[in-house]
Amino acid sequence: MAAPEAVPDLPGEPDLHGEPGEPGRGLPRSGLTTAIGVALLLSVLYAAGQLLFWSAPEPTSRSSLVKHFLLPEPTPFRVTRVLVPVGWGVAALLGLGLFLARHQRARTTGREGVGPEAGSGEARARTGRATTACRFGVLGALLLPFAVMPLADMGGEPGQLLLCLPTTLGALLLLHRVQLYRRMPGWLTVAGLGWGALIGGGFGLVMVTWMQRTVPGYFLSDSWQHPLDGVEELYTLFPLGAAVVTEFGKAAGVAVLCVLFRRHIDGVVSGAVLGGAVGLGFNLVETVHHLGLVRPDHHATQFWDRQVVGLLTVHVAFTALAGTGIGAARRLPGRRDRLLVVGGGLLAAVGGHFETDVALMRLDGLRSEWYPDETVGLLVGIPVMTAVTSGVFVALCVLVLRRGLTEQGHGLGRALRAEAASGRGAVTEPEIALLLSPRRRLLLELRVWRRDGTAGLRHLLRFQQAQLDLAAQQWHRASPGADFSIPAADELRSRVLELKGSPVILPTASVLPDREVTS
Repeated sequence: MAAPEAVPDLPGEPDLHGEPGEPGRGLPRSGLTTAIGVALLLSVLYAAGQLLFWSAPEPTSRSSLVKHFLLPEPTPFRVTRVLVPVGWGVAALLGLGLFLARHQRARTTGREGVGPEAGSGEARARTGRATTACRFGVLGALLLPFAVMPLADMGGEPGQLLLCLPTTLGALLLLHRVQLYRRMPGWLTVAGLGWGALIGGGFGLVMVTWMQRTVPGYFLSDSWQHPLDGVEELYTLFPLGAAVVTEFGKAAGVAVLCVLFRRHIDGVVSGAVLGGAVGLGFNLVETVHHLGLVRPDHHATQFWDRQVVGLLTVHVAFTALAGTGIGAARRLPGRRDRLLVVGGGLLAAVGGHFETDVALMRLDGLRSEWYPDETVGLLVGIPVMTAVTSGVFVALCVLVLRRGLTEQGHGLGRALRAEAASGRGAVTEPEIALLLSPRRRLLLELRVWRRDGTAGLRHLLRFQQAQLDLAAQQWHRASPGADFSIPAADELRSRVLELKGSPVILPTASVLPDREVTS
């Protein structure tokens, strides 16, 4: 199998915001436009919550259940209600400026009768940078207001935040290492954590607050014939609505990061890991938020439930399922197929969240009967309930991830063998077995670390990831879902050869683990 060549740039459709003729650098324009579209969908959902609040009947039922839904409006929520419309106004002004600038440029070009290549390269680059800055301004104006409530929670409870950070960062490192072959950059998983904590967490808190103040009016009002009959529907639809808005807010982060940095997304594995990172950020903010609401004597229970037992089983698993669908769409050529897999992943996430919330409300009331001793109920009962409610979704996520790793290993193996057969020196036959064996690579990392220290280890990791990145992009290039975001093969190959020229990590017989030891 011959090594596939780089795909040419699409005519008439510049692919990147960087300088012309530099494929693989910058951000895809279509990706930034898609990200703005996702942000607009979040704004539409927020506006729908506002409209439902304005049109909801007054909850006049005398049931004591009403007090649980009509808590005082928190100050960060009131600030968000002001900043969101302000963000819409800023985004509208920036969008209008972009439209007028584009219209003026089109009129000038048509009047002067010159082609799109008119003007100096520096002027075009300056215009492109200004356009990109405006688009990022639109994206920030639409999203940043949702970060107010998480920032208020984390700033108001710094001790609780510091308590939850070690377990969250440890789980994030574990998720990053789950990528046994080619890994996304560490900053991208950290960006996923940040989205889940600030934007996804803020959007979820804001929308749940809207629902708390809106839903009771429709089900606990004297305008209904039997007002108390709505209690059951209220306690069913509230978890469903919370599951929809929170999972949509988290999945939006995975989608935005995938379209902005899709050259680092190679399928199911990347999508699942990125989704898990977003779920970790959401779980962090939710834990800090709930620790600020409950009494101090309940903090240990909340921490055990959310930061130990539920750390990698609830929000992480649900958003990872949504991420697998978004990651799988990266390799599909048809729009219909992409929509199906994305919708299927999001539906699994929403269904898992809804089922877990409803079942936990039922099982938590039975926990004291099953486990009369409070300590046993805490140490045994909570893990058992978590396994019963969300265990099947965790197992599904693990199976999908395993299947994705298997497919990734086979695809990278074919690309590595094709690159070695080309004789260009970036990959050689003896290196293929090492690159495709996570166990042998780990042993090599340990030996290089002992011999050359952290500097040698970092160089080794960069070198191996550059080889795997070259293979991954060749694999994408040969697939039906190839797009213009794939970097040029020569650029990636030059990077590998540059790193390979260093004597620090050049594989030798004294450094490479023996096959007999690692097989």
